[in-house]
Amino acid sequence: MNIILFGPQGSGKGTQAEAIAKEFKLYHFSMGDELRKEIKNKTEIGKKVEAIMAKGELVPTEITSQIALNISKSKESKNGMVFDGYPRSADQWVFMSKNFKIDSAIELTLSDKEAIDRIASRRICPKCGKNYNLIWLKPKVAGLCDVDQEKLIQRNDDKPKEIKERLKIYYSQTEPLKKEYKNLGILHVICGNKPIKDVYSDILEALKQ
Repeated sequence: MNIILFGPQGSGKGTQAEAIAKEFKLYHFSMGDELRKEIKNKTEIGKKVEAIMAKGELVPTEITSQIALNISKSKESKNGMVFDGYPRSADQWVFMSKNFKIDSAIELTLSDKEAIDRIASRRICPKCGKNYNLIWLKPKVAGLCDVDQEKLIQRNDDKPKEIKERLKIYYSQTEPLKKEYKNLGILHVICGNKPIKDVYSDILEALKQ
């Protein structure tokens, strides 16, 4: 089973993708996480990606496509994958539609104001990469990672100005893909402005359909 989970920044894609992956024993595929792994492991792809990102440029589709394809052939993804915020553009969807059978596409909706409030509250551990949110996923000790007690930081692209720019990109490039999913009869629209457990319950109900 392959599932696409998409929505504006802050809609809870990562949290819900993790829960879905655990429930159905699927591979949680987050392109951002996969790119960071490639860089950390100093792979050939990682070296290319690091140089591209250092210039502030977008990672080309041929690279993201190769990463997705490599993961799909691994034993970890034998039951399928949950694509967290991927594909993000029309050319990425062209690749996806040719190489993957997508069973469901779930859109998590959220207002811009709520998205900005949520993302601005994000914090991350610079050592292990664990994510937190000062609204609903707080660390046990304020400001410190639960895993290694490292001081949490706020990513530069999680600040209001940067968030607004990312939302513009989402609305211009990613949201239009819902027409493709609707035409295939696999689109489910879920309100993301609810408690995490309620959103997850709605997603499970949609997947049953």
